[in-house]
Amino acid sequence: MKHLGLFSLAALILLSSCVTRKEYAELEEIRDYYQAEAQSADSIRNEYNKLAEDNRQLDIDARNTRLELEQYVVTNQSLYRSYREALDRIQNLAKERNELDATASYEKVSLERQLSDQQQNLDVSKRQLEAMEYELYQKDSRLNAMEYDYTSIKGSLQDKNIRIQELEQMLNLRENNMRDVRERLSGILRNFTSEDLSVEERGGKLYLSLSSRLLFPSGSTRIDAKGKEALRQVAEALKANPDIDILVEGHTDSDGSAEANWNLSVDRAVAVTNILASFGVNPEKITAAGRGEFQPKADNSTADGKARNRRTEIILSPKLDELYEFLSRE
Repeated sequence: MKHLGLFSLAALILLSSCVTRKEYAELEEIRDYYQAEAQSADSIRNEYNKLAEDNRQLDIDARNTRLELEQYVVTNQSLYRSYREALDRIQNLAKERNELDATASYEKVSLERQLSDQQQNLDVSKRQLEAMEYELYQKDSRLNAMEYDYTSIKGSLQDKNIRIQELEQMLNLRENNMRDVRERLSGILRNFTSEDLSVEERGGKLYLSLSSRLLFPSGSTRIDAKGKEALRQVAEALKANPDIDILVEGHTDSDGSAEANWNLSVDRAVAVTNILASFGVNPEKITAAGRGEFQPKADNSTADGKARNRRTEIILSPKLDELYEFLSRE
């Protein structure tokens, strides 16, 4: 169940990224697949425990069978000795028969009957011995099959444990990367007020919020000098750890038309993206998006709420290329 929790954590990290509907659906399929894999691993462990118990019971049955076989061998040897003794006795009786008068026919019939009974007993013991030998052969065959199944299941469990360990290592590495970025961004916060720049963590992602007042003059998409300095410091923190994906979102208040707000939010997101790229952040890792007035942080009915809604958010998430490749392997 530990593995199931780890896969759930991985799926939560993956599925919480801002992706297209198609990618979101693919990530859900991947999460479901590895949840099923973890459940399958638990099921195999239970089957392995059951097989081990059956194997131990089979060993006990085999030992008991061998003991019974040994007992039958002893019995057979005893019967054989009795048979030999009977034969010797018959030979002696045959000698006596030759010396006896024809009136000894009754004894002859009696002795022949005894010999027949002993022969029948010997045949029964022989058939029992053959049946025991066949049963022992069948149990040995089943034991060999169980041992083969046990080896196969053990190998499969080992392979799954190795993949789970690799996944845990990859997740730990990405957690460490995000922790390093968080620490670097926290060092920048002391240079600005909490109203102008703040950092919070949600769903495994870091949300760096920069107020519109810090970056842009009113209604403009041109970033002023103070805003550029803030973005320069942010870029330094991002360049130090390239294994992250960056989403720049522009947000506005509800004043004006929705279309104008949407266009303004897109233009501001693009402007911030260009500044980060100019300070050395890999543009291949940056995505710009406009949200307009549709994701407010506060109530647009107050001036303070509108000020909080006019912002640019830089959303940082772990780079998942290697994780996608790992999950796509058979």
